[in-house]
Amino acid sequence: MELKPQQLTDHLSQTLLPIYMVSGEEPLQIDEALQLLRCRAFDLGHQERQSYHAERSFDWSLLLSETTNLSLFSQKKLIELNIPSGKPGTVGSKALVEYCQNLPEDVVLLIRGGKIEKNALKSKWVQSISQAGAHLRVWPLKANELVAWVQARLQIEGLQAERATAEYIASRAEGNMLAAAQEIEKLALLQLSAEGSAQADVWMEDQNKFTVFDLVDAILAGSRGKVVHVLKQLQAQSLAPNLVLWGLAELVRALSYNAPGADRSANAAHNAFTYSKRDALRMQARKYKPAQLEALLAKCAETDQMIKGRASGEPWQGFTQIALKLAR
Repeated sequence: MELKPQQLTDHLSQTLLPIYMVSGEEPLQIDEALQLLRCRAFDLGHQERQSYHAERSFDWSLLLSETTNLSLFSQKKLIELNIPSGKPGTVGSKALVEYCQNLPEDVVLLIRGGKIEKNALKSKWVQSISQAGAHLRVWPLKANELVAWVQARLQIEGLQAERATAEYIASRAEGNMLAAAQEIEKLALLQLSAEGSAQADVWMEDQNKFTVFDLVDAILAGSRGKVVHVLKQLQAQSLAPNLVLWGLAELVRALSYNAPGADRSANAAHNAFTYSKRDALRMQARKYKPAQLEALLAKCAETDQMIKGRASGEPWQGFTQIALKLAR
């Protein structure tokens, strides 16, 4: 049979099959599924544990010996087999098929299968495992699924599971469930109250290293508070001022290239943001007159002189003025 990860808890409350394979590319879901299976097997008396790591030199007869080395007084056993490549090879495939055809009593086999290619799903060894036990295929969660998962995880940790907080954690994790879980654990370790957990986004931002690209994203989003926060963090990180100036000047030039009726010269093709953020730039460019963008570019030149010590003034104050005028 095939199982989805979210079905596993209910499934194990009813039965425990002799063989399970968990495959995919999402390590946290794989680890948690295997841990559920281990705990259930242990509860049912499978307390003797044997682990194998199936690489090229692996002796598959070790697995097959489990089907013959049985006695009336043998303990219930749990065998874990890791196939990191998801490809057991010819010998391994035959061994797994034979194992499924001669399942030993009182033995549960857990297979961590890595990524199983689509064309391998109909292979005899995969089908044999599905028929004798269950195959769990684990996929990375989609955006909305990840947000829901983060909310549930926050509730489990006793934290306030606001949608906005969950969306922020999910966005910072960029689809990486392990990273999201680690951030939630950090929040739990801080023992944030229900009121304090609403500040999770601020705390998480302070744990991250920002880049000039984060500043540009905040500007294009029109998030003036985020702009100030990112600039403070960049300064605290001792980021070279000339890098910040490059990002701001490049953004001003990109807005000029994407303004309505602009003459898109060959220079536009070499701009860092013209194509990667085209839609956001075109929307933002409508808010400025050409003279305003020229004035901002002149302000960038003035701040450049401050960085070089040729003009009085504080460069970071100049960055703040430019960035806030751009963030509308």
